[in-house]
Amino acid sequence: MDKKLKSMLNIFSLLRKANGLNRERASFYGLNDLESVILIHVGMTEKVKQKNLCNKFKVPKQTMNSAIMNLKEKGYVKLMTDEKDKRAKNLFLTDKGRERRDEILIPLDEANRRMYESLGEDNVKRITKDMELLVESISENFKKEDI
Repeated sequence: MDKKLKSMLNIFSLLRKANGLNRERASFYGLNDLESVILIHVGMTEKVKQKNLCNKFKVPKQTMNSAIMNLKEKGYVKLMTDEKDKRAKNLFLTDKGRERRDEILIPLDEANRRMYESLGEDNVKRITKDMELLVESISENFKKEDI
């Protein structure tokens, strides 16, 4: 394998490792990683559409729906039909969901602040920029018809 391919494999291996570590963090709270980010994002705005979450996280609709249904079964979120678009569902936190979100967010926020401080502002900005560049490159260079 040439140097260029090894470098790209290393990037994706590191992303997989980071994702695995993030999954461990979420599972500590009895959630999977997708459920945890849904819970966090639903609590950040007045209402969130399932479709917007699918687009934001590039997750298939069925996968997103399963995660949302798990959160609904746990009593953390409720779904309501959008008033303007009857096909769309809006997610809202329940009182129990707000409590759980706060329980999860406090230690995660503290851990994220420690990571930020450890990395430093310049590295955080560089990593963010580099990740955006990687996502853009993957989008541009992956064509299903090439497979």
